[in-house]
Amino acid sequence: MGMTYADKPAGSHWSDDQWKAIAASGGNMLVAAAAGSGKTAVLVERIIRKITDPAGGTGVDRMLIATFTKAAASEMRQRIRDALNKELTADPQNEHLRRQLSLLGQASITTLHSFCLEVIRRHYTLIPLDPAFRIANEHESEIMRQEILEELFEEQYALEEDGRLFRRLIDWFGGERSDDPAFALVQRLYDFARSHPWPERWLREAAAEFRVDTLESLGETSWARSLMADARLALAGTENLLLRAYDLASSPEGPAPYVDTLQNDLDMLRRLQAAAEREPWHRVHAYFENMTFGKLNAVRKDQCDPQIKDRAKALRDAAKEDLTEIREFYFGRPPEAFLAELNEAAPLMEELAALTIEFGERYAKAKKTRGMVDFSDLEHYCLRILRDPSSEPGRLIPSAAALEYRERFDEVLLDEYQDTNSVQEEIVSLIAREGSGNRFMVGDVKQSIYRFRLAEPGLFLHKYRAYGEDFSEGGLRVDLARNFRSRKEVVEAVNGIFQRIMNERVAEIQYDERAELAYGALAYPEAEKDEYAPELMLIERGGQEEGETAEGGPAAEAAEIETARLEARAIAARIHELTGQSEGREALRIYDKSAGGLRPAGYGDVVILLRSASAWAPMIIEELRLAGIPAMGDAARGYFEATEVEIIMSLLHIIDNPRQDIPLASVLRSPIVGLTEDQLARIRLHGPKLPFYEAVCAAAVGSLSPGTDGEAQGTNEEAKVPGAGASGDEPPPNDTSARSNLASGPDSPLSETLNRFLSSLGRWRDLARSGELSELIWTLYRETGYADWVAGLPGGAQRRANLLALYNRAVQFEKSTSAQGLFRFLRFVERLRDNGGDLAEAPSEAAHDSVRIMTIHKSKGLEFPVVFIAGLSKNFNMQDLNAPFMTHKELGFGPRFVDEESRVGYPTLPALAIRRRMLMELLAEEMRVLYVALTRPRDKMILTASVKDLPKRVSAWMQSAGGEEGIADYTLAKARSYLDWIGPALIFEPGAEELRASADTALPVGVRGSSAGWTFAVRGGDAASAAEREAGEELYAERIQRLKAVMGGERSEDYGRRSEFAERFAWRYPHAAAGGAAAKTSVTEIKSRFAGDEYPAADALEAARRLAGLEDDAQAAEQGRPEAGGPTLQLRRPRFMEGSRLTGAERGTAYHTLMQHVPLDADTGAREAAETLAELVRKSILLQAEADTVNPNDIAGFIRSEIGSRAVRAQWLRRELPFSAGVGADEELGSLVLPVQGGSANAWPPTGGGGSRDVRLERLPGERVLVQGVVDCLFRENGKLILLDYKTDRIRPGRGTEELAAHYRFQLDFYARAVEDMLGEPVHEKWLYFFDAAEGVRL
Repeated sequence: MGMTYADKPAGSHWSDDQWKAIAASGGNMLVAAAAGSGKTAVLVERIIRKITDPAGGTGVDRMLIATFTKAAASEMRQRIRDALNKELTADPQNEHLRRQLSLLGQASITTLHSFCLEVIRRHYTLIPLDPAFRIANEHESEIMRQEILEELFEEQYALEEDGRLFRRLIDWFGGERSDDPAFALVQRLYDFARSHPWPERWLREAAAEFRVDTLESLGETSWARSLMADARLALAGTENLLLRAYDLASSPEGPAPYVDTLQNDLDMLRRLQAAAEREPWHRVHAYFENMTFGKLNAVRKDQCDPQIKDRAKALRDAAKEDLTEIREFYFGRPPEAFLAELNEAAPLMEELAALTIEFGERYAKAKKTRGMVDFSDLEHYCLRILRDPSSEPGRLIPSAAALEYRERFDEVLLDEYQDTNSVQEEIVSLIAREGSGNRFMVGDVKQSIYRFRLAEPGLFLHKYRAYGEDFSEGGLRVDLARNFRSRKEVVEAVNGIFQRIMNERVAEIQYDERAELAYGALAYPEAEKDEYAPELMLIERGGQEEGETAEGGPAAEAAEIETARLEARAIAARIHELTGQSEGREALRIYDKSAGGLRPAGYGDVVILLRSASAWAPMIIEELRLAGIPAMGDAARGYFEATEVEIIMSLLHIIDNPRQDIPLASVLRSPIVGLTEDQLARIRLHGPKLPFYEAVCAAAVGSLSPGTDGEAQGTNEEAKVPGAGASGDEPPPNDTSARSNLASGPDSPLSETLNRFLSSLGRWRDLARSGELSELIWTLYRETGYADWVAGLPGGAQRRANLLALYNRAVQFEKSTSAQGLFRFLRFVERLRDNGGDLAEAPSEAAHDSVRIMTIHKSKGLEFPVVFIAGLSKNFNMQDLNAPFMTHKELGFGPRFVDEESRVGYPTLPALAIRRRMLMELLAEEMRVLYVALTRPRDKMILTASVKDLPKRVSAWMQSAGGEEGIADYTLAKARSYLDWIGPALIFEPGAEELRASADTALPVGVRGSSAGWTFAVRGGDAASAAEREAGEELYAERIQRLKAVMGGERSEDYGRRSEFAERFAWRYPHAAAGGAAAKTSVTEIKSRFAGDEYPAADALEAARRLAGLEDDAQAAEQGRPEAGGPTLQLRRPRFMEGSRLTGAERGTAYHTLMQHVPLDADTGAREAAETLAELVRKSILLQAEADTVNPNDIAGFIRSEIGSRAVRAQWLRRELPFSAGVGADEELGSLVLPVQGGSANAWPPTGGGGSRDVRLERLPGERVLVQGVVDCLFRENGKLILLDYKTDRIRPGRGTEELAAHYRFQLDFYARAVEDMLGEPVHEKWLYFFDAAEGVRL
């Protein structure tokens, strides 16, 4: 199809390629927009030009504009709004523009996930789905998945017998102590399959691939073909090594006797290459089995140059190692063994696929039952709506809903297209128009860095290779290569590196003329000298290489931390220079776009980029701050690794089970208890062979039993001493007598501390069994004061926020799962951590002028004046390549074979193929990550890396560089760090002369570097940033001296301000009582507090009787009465209690309910009361158990009583009359005691338990409290109001109704006052009627 678009306006600032992307129409378009090429501006301009053309354009509501993030969508919408406003300002009368502006709010400018959500909400009946569905959060989904998996596995265990498939599957992939690895495998497989448009079909087909009958068929599988392609690449690399060794041996001063042996090696290698090219896979194994190397001939010392000889020998040794590795990796076992393994694994793979599908179905059902969906459901439900049921893989048929969207959208614009996956691609295919198409896709495959999120850059690459210069080849491809972001030095530096390392075979794309950057930022002033030249800063250090520490362990972690510190110190020194803080150095002048000129660089202009911030960022921030440089950024090691969270989690662990030594020791050593290491050692002396908890109990009672057989001497788990925490001064550790007393005396400070802790631990364990998890955590914060303590530490706001987040997570856990309780929560957290999950740490506020540390992924789409890219020698993360079960979209399942007798596991053929493919994809991804990092700077780029034995590394770089032809593919594929690419790419730069000299090598003839002007600096690790370390040590020493002076009683220079400090710290909020007092309360609650302990209420007596286990009220009364407590909240009795005896309060409620409904007339007797009671039960107003507590004769007795007869004859009567009244502090109730609700107004946490404190109204001048109540009965007799309240209190022996009535005087006085305020007339009489005594009492 032909391509038509308007000519570029005269004087336009758009480049020709940009204008082509803006104006071209006629079919599908793919815009390959390099970093800094202004793709967002181009996209906005294209949209504006389409919607502002009233004749041939379209409306903003007829375009789907999909971005990668919500923030990008919001920015896009705002940019379009600004552009429309600008156009409307120029043409205020344009109705078309006004309409577009009004439609902008409902335009589809969104992420693809949000678009899917819109489709589902509009067509939910096609799924079907509850229209009120919600999106489950990540942790809620995790809990639900865990419950479903546990249930599914339990059922499978019940169904299966020993030796059956499921049990064999667990034997292969389960753990030694639990099924958690198998749980994780099913979930991982489920999630991976969901990235495919047909997940269940993909699972079944991947399992079916293991059904292979013959060796010939095995050779035709995708696994064998993939391995053979990789083997050919590896053999080509080995050939290159041998050729270089041969050339050295053939040179005039080379070791000539080596030539024949090297020629034999080359002949053997070429036979292997020919076999790999022509022979079937299963026959190639025999060629490698017969592979042999000859011995090099001897060479006399005076026969050649020793250096050339050593280089030739080293190259041949490297070739031998490579060939041996190729044989062991690709052809380590005979084909027959691989075939047998596949046949044995086939039924297990089918069982695993079926299990995963069953889990998916149950998970979907559970979500639908709860009316919720998870994130991946959005795409799949949308796909189900848009895809006709008759569709098949490779044959998509749009549904009626999809055809509606095709008609609605004139153009579908997709930003960041390189990060699309196949599910999203299928969704877009269904809503985009067929034929020439109406898709406009923008992206840069060189910046596709989200493969871990299952993005598929291959989708972009396929179109990039298929589309042409016009629409005749399926679509139009436009390359935007001009970079408007960076200085020329940065652009040339990027091109110089990636021209040598990025090619299609290793990086999946060729960095050719179409891909490389073109300098376009013409606004930058010319540089003076080389101040903007890119830099490579190498820190030479001792110990292991960075790459040698990748296996983990304490030594590896320590080495990595030290590497981070060394690089941080070097970076700190360079930042001082760049900002003009070093003596004799001027600050770097950076270009300020807003000012339109140059200005000195500040700390806020500097960014340090890291591949991963988990371990390095905290170290870098610490070192920068020691050097006096403000810094902030991604310093979190992970939420659960935060010290304050770990301590509380340890406390929760020992509350769940105190017999856990490490958590117990952690809590005892923490500020919560505050023991020293010496005291922990003394505890151990109380039972060297006992579990540590028993030793703690023994120490608490002072029972010292060194050298015993491990039996506790009087453990005291149930010691009950109020309080918790460390006590006062301890005797010196070297004081033998004091130590003896401390270890053995029951009244020693250590014993007292442990007793208080065990007492608190006992209370907390009781609370954990009977209360809510969130209440437990809150109690811990309140009673230990730990949350307040961490708030005073550096970063206190962050630490306190972390603890509050833990409480919130506990609340969320209880609400989102039926598996409640402390044990379940701890198990959930444990599995979350085992699966690599975490809870996000709250971000801290950024200082305005601080150096920022962030990951490369977070920097994508951003730009900064000065960028350090650190940790370039750190090894790539290849943990996924060692997993026991790997998956790949094309190659399917890659399990490890398990010998069920020896329990030895080794990779199957699919696992080998997938591992190799994943390695190549990982290298391609890492190269793109490096490209993103190197394209962030505007003015200055500095690369930093640490190395050991620099001359050796430089020599290796020289050998790998490959001259003008570039770096060989096999060298690129063997890289394990960014420095493995950068070193060979830059070693030929003119500025690297000193580096080459350090390895006694020279620049090859005819080889030249780039024009970027790279500079190189080497710093010794021991001397790195010595000045900064000395300054930090001096500052630390000064602070220590000042602290010692204060502790010694000396007056500091700030002593004169002591009174001012004291006054400020002693300040208290004057209205704290009002902020903490209840704003609303009830008459019943006030009555219990007003009356004090003199006359306990009936429900309190009933509670005491229950606790005492007594059967009658008289006996309960004789046992004493409980303390007067706070308010009693009466709720519906739980089902598990409905069979037990009702409390006094519940009995009173039943009587009041009957009195509200029973007819009040002279004929009402026991029969009528019983009938009313039965009707209340029938209508479910009362339970039968509640009705059984009511005696109908009591109601008849009331009707016959004096006050009852008067109520029956009354002309006007109201029952259960509610009221609300305000109480002020200046009234007669000023001494009224009110409970504090939730602690004081400024207590932390901001909600939750508040203890048992009270406040009196007389202390709240000008405040009012809302009091609510219900009047049982109010009637008018002869024009006078009579107030009646009935009571169900038990009348104890020796106590008359008059005495009990006095207890309720306050309540009726308050009722009377409220009635008088409401009705404006006085209450003439106040009566109480006691059903238990059948007697009325007038007050």
